[in-house]
Amino acid sequence: MLPLFLKKNTRSFEQSFYTGKVFVNHTYDIWHNHAELEFLHIINGSGTRFIGDSIEAFSSGDMVLVGSHLPHVWRSDKIYYEEIPELQIELTLTQFTRDFVGKEFFSLPEMNCIQELLDDASQGLQILGKTRELISNRLVRLNELEGGEKLMEFIQMLYLISKSKEYRKLSSIGFMDSYQSKGATRINKVHDFVMNNFMEEISLKEAADVANMNETAFCRYFKSATLKTFTQFLNEVRIGYACKLLLSEELNISGIGYECGFKNISYFNRVFKNKLSLTPQQYQRKHLVN
Repeated sequence: MLPLFLKKNTRSFEQSFYTGKVFVNHTYDIWHNHAELEFLHIINGSGTRFIGDSIEAFSSGDMVLVGSHLPHVWRSDKIYYEEIPELQIELTLTQFTRDFVGKEFFSLPEMNCIQELLDDASQGLQILGKTRELISNRLVRLNELEGGEKLMEFIQMLYLISKSKEYRKLSSIGFMDSYQSKGATRINKVHDFVMNNFMEEISLKEAADVANMNETAFCRYFKSATLKTFTQFLNEVRIGYACKLLLSEELNISGIGYECGFKNISYFNRVFKNKLSLTPQQYQRKHLVN
């Protein structure tokens, strides 16, 4: 999937990086990448998050550091597209270049841990545990500061994350090599097609038609560019949405399977367990209890 390249403007005479807290009807929903690293914290909101070849549901509290040129998109749940005035996504967004404090700063021995953090961010990092709680509170303070205080506070946040190691990598290590070498331009259309239609039946022929390819060529092309089959990709999108629905308690298991596009509930259960090593019922009990 070749994402849209966005050119950001994070530097000015007043600042060396960008940070802000915003309220939006829905998250920016185009598969894209940019040279700047991106630190995004969802304060309130839910949907499906794509980081490289990682596909997962996101909800309030989600915090992710995305590396330079790593394709990504946060796709809000469909209810956010219904233009309900009181329903908005609340988030903080921080974007910065690798050398925003100078080309040599993170190469200093004292900054090795941050250097390693930024290296790890090439796969996308989800911040976890007590570190996420701590950084969430400090992000509020960050947006209230100015000048050197703001800069020092952000560097301190990166340092705290790097030392805690309370994060996990999201995208597979081989994704960027495959993505950069294949340049899968046409699959970008397939990505959008799946995101807009995954709750309905989607045939391999329909996906191949979107890419303007025959089925055999499309399967080979998709696998080489994304490191997974089209069926795996489609099922992961559906399972990510199922995880969100399982925590809402508004539908039973069968209803959730159908809502996510699985017309055979036995198949839904099998795919879910293969992906998460839990049945839908076990996943629901585990997370609702916690």
